[in-house]
Amino acid sequence: MGPLARRDARAKLAAALVFLVCVGTTPAGNYQRMAALAVVAIVWIAIARAGLFRSLFKASAILPFPLSFGLISWWVSADPTLAVALVVRSYLSALVVVLLMSTTTLADIFRGLQSFGAPAVLVLVLQSLTRYLQVVVDQGLRMRRASISRSGNASRRHSLWQRAGGALAVLFGKSYGRAENVHRAMLARGFQGTFIALRPHALEWRDFALTAVAAAMSVGAAWR
Repeated sequence: MGPLARRDARAKLAAALVFLVCVGTTPAGNYQRMAALAVVAIVWIAIARAGLFRSLFKASAILPFPLSFGLISWWVSADPTLAVALVVRSYLSALVVVLLMSTTTLADIFRGLQSFGAPAVLVLVLQSLTRYLQVVVDQGLRMRRASISRSGNASRRHSLWQRAGGALAVLFGKSYGRAENVHRAMLARGFQGTFIALRPHALEWRDFALTAVAAAMSVGAAWR
C-alpha cells in the first residue's frame, strides 16, 4: 500500500479536481503544458506505487471515445489541433481518475463527495448502483454456470448466442428480485437513506499538505 492510500479521500479529491481544472483550461496546441501535466500525473503515480504501465493501460480504455470525437472534430473544423487536444485532455483526465480509484475505496470517495456538498440523492444512487451491479454480475455468473452444465458441450457457440436474448430477460428479472430482497433487508436493519461510515476519518496536516503540494504542482505545470 502506497503513501497516498493512507491519506484522506477529501484531500485526494481536491487535488484531483485542481488537476482536472488545469487540464481542461490548457489551451489547445500548448503541448508544453500538456507534457508538464503528464509528468505531474506520472510523478504522483510513482509516489502512490500504483504501477505506471498498469495505470497507463487502464487509462487507455477510454481512448476509443475521444479518438472518435476527435476525428469528427477534425473533419468538421479541419483543425487537427483541437482533435489532438481532445484526446490528450481525455487521457490525462482518465489517468488521474485511475490514480484516484487505485488509492481510494469507493466508500471513501462517496463520503468525500458528501462532505463537499454533492447532492445526497446523487451520492445515494451511485452507492446503490455500485452495490447492485455486483448483484447483477453474481447472478450472471450463476446463470452462465447453469447454462454450461445443461448444454453438455461448451463449444457450441452458436446455440449459446441463440439463447442470449432469453438469458438477458431472465437475468434482469432475477437480479431485480434479488435487489428488492437486499433493499428490504436494509430497511429491516434500520437503513434511513444514508450509508453510515464505520470508520470515519479526520483530516490531518498531512492531508492538507498533500492537497497543497499537488495543487501547486498542477498549477505550476499549467501556468508555467
